[in-house]
Amino acid sequence: MNRGSRAARRYARALLELGDGEPARLAAWGEELGRLAETFEAAELRAVVFSPELSQERRLGLLARVSELLGLSYPVRSLAAVAARHGRLAEMGAIADAYAALLDQMLGRTRARLSFAQAPSDREVQEVVRALERLTGKTVLATVALDPALVGGVVAEVEGKIYDASLVGMLAEAERRLAG
Repeated sequence: MNRGSRAARRYARALLELGDGEPARLAAWGEELGRLAETFEAAELRAVVFSPELSQERRLGLLARVSELLGLSYPVRSLAAVAARHGRLAEMGAIADAYAALLDQMLGRTRARLSFAQAPSDREVQEVVRALERLTGKTVLATVALDPALVGGVVAEVEGKIYDASLVGMLAEAERRLAG
């Protein structure tokens, strides 16, 4: 784990501790962090905010204005200001990711990426999600993507593991077994 990710986890953990375990508040703060991180990913804003010519005072003023425009809560604004004062504003994406991971862990949930060959029905997605929930013992938050190269079926990525139920995967497994 690199230094930046350790720092990101510390910032994320500090914000989680402020939430007193209240899931709705914690989820709202996570959404706010995500919006802030996404805003700072915009090339135009990055060029200004991270310019060495911009004074710390002006950087904090710009951050305050962005926070106001995004409608950020006081705790998230404060976290961003502390991160800016310590030269960690460029790590807002890592902080948001660390926060989401810690919140998921706290709430007993995990994230999965489901890749389908064709647009799935809601029922198909729910069937895969239920199977993954039984497998992991956690609530699964799924993101659906399309990958026509799969030909048919689904590939699920969850907790660092890949579960391949695609037609391409099945054919590759059959070929491997026949080649023996």
